[in-house]
Amino acid sequence: MASFKLAPLSTYPTSQAWLAQFDQSEADRTAAEAMLDTMLLLNEEQVSAAIRSQLYRFADGRRGRHRRVALYAEREFPQKEFFQSETIIDPRGRAHRRAVGRVGPPAVKPVRGGMRVGSEGLVALAVSTVVETQPEIFLNHPGPDRIRGKTAPVGAIVIVTDFIGSGQRVRDILDAMWAVPTVKAWRSRRLVTFHVVAAAGTAAGMTRVRRHRLQPNVMAEHIAPSLGGTGWRQEWDWHDLVSKYGPESGRGASRWGFGNSGALIAFSYRLPNNTPALLHKSEGGWRALYIGAAPNDLRPAFGLRSDEEAVAAAASATGVALSPALSPADATTVLLLSILRGRWRPGKEVALAERTGLPVPTVMEVLRRALRNGLLRGDGRLTDAGYAMVEAGRRSERERPTIPTAAEPYYPMQLRAPRLLFSARRSSERP
Repeated sequence: MASFKLAPLSTYPTSQAWLAQFDQSEADRTAAEAMLDTMLLLNEEQVSAAIRSQLYRFADGRRGRHRRVALYAEREFPQKEFFQSETIIDPRGRAHRRAVGRVGPPAVKPVRGGMRVGSEGLVALAVSTVVETQPEIFLNHPGPDRIRGKTAPVGAIVIVTDFIGSGQRVRDILDAMWAVPTVKAWRSRRLVTFHVVAAAGTAAGMTRVRRHRLQPNVMAEHIAPSLGGTGWRQEWDWHDLVSKYGPESGRGASRWGFGNSGALIAFSYRLPNNTPALLHKSEGGWRALYIGAAPNDLRPAFGLRSDEEAVAAAASATGVALSPALSPADATTVLLLSILRGRWRPGKEVALAERTGLPVPTVMEVLRRALRNGLLRGDGRLTDAGYAMVEAGRRSERERPTIPTAAEPYYPMQLRAPRLLFSARRSSERP
């Protein structure tokens, strides 16, 4: 059965009206069309599903006494400290601050004038769903007293968000956690690990979050292209567009987007201010692509895109000419191996996902399959069979190489889901 093919974003009436503003040259309009058609588009269900699937995978690896996970929906957080603390006197007569309370910060509490209640509500709903289905693992915004739990203490704290753009908002929450002396004690004694789960993120923003002093593990299902990325043939043209067209500044951001992210992503319920200002802000005579939720005529553009369509679009954008004789699975493999550039190493799946528009789990599965089929060596370099696969897959007439299959496939640790290790036996009493 043939799958429904989504029309490019640039072809819809709302997009055509936006493109009409690029009137200095036909080349500018062509570059703007390419920018729209490169954007990562996600609807509400895709965002919710990406969050839920990652959290369920995370739960699969939880074992032992510290298996419980505290979930907190990312939101604007102006307070200095994440938890309330009180001064207590220990048995030696020394005073110190201790975080208290059974309930943590509320999931949705918008700052006056804030714009993100919709996305925060969506994330909070996804959190509630996984807590309801696996209450033995997940806790919904617990306070310090529940984290300490005598019988089942929390072993991981997870911040959940729909999008990591510049990474600043997530870092603000991590800073607020770090400001709590009790949290510092948990971290130093390795009682709790810290994690961030996002439906989507930019590679630069995710890296910035990972560099926080709490050293969180950062996961995202989808990687958004950005003007700071590499490999897009039109990138210089897009820089020129952002410099020449649209407002001088965005919503609390430069013309390149908040934190100069230059993110090329759109949600059906909002355009984040990490996108260039010419996309998300109307000012003077300039009209944004849309403000608030996507208009009705754009809703079909946010439908589910198949991996096959994503591969075809990525091949066109990166200049990889795929043979039409390739099966969808082989086309995905040839595309990823073609743009691998040398060898796979831990973390490179993020760059591959950014350039192809494929979800990170799909990229990892292709890499595992390439390893299993002898196309990649254990150190991540292409084998002779891998080079032959790429060469044959990029010719108009493909001659399929014989691919040896190992009887007992070898999986290097880098291609496995990370296993969480907890420190050895310490006192069960927490700070």
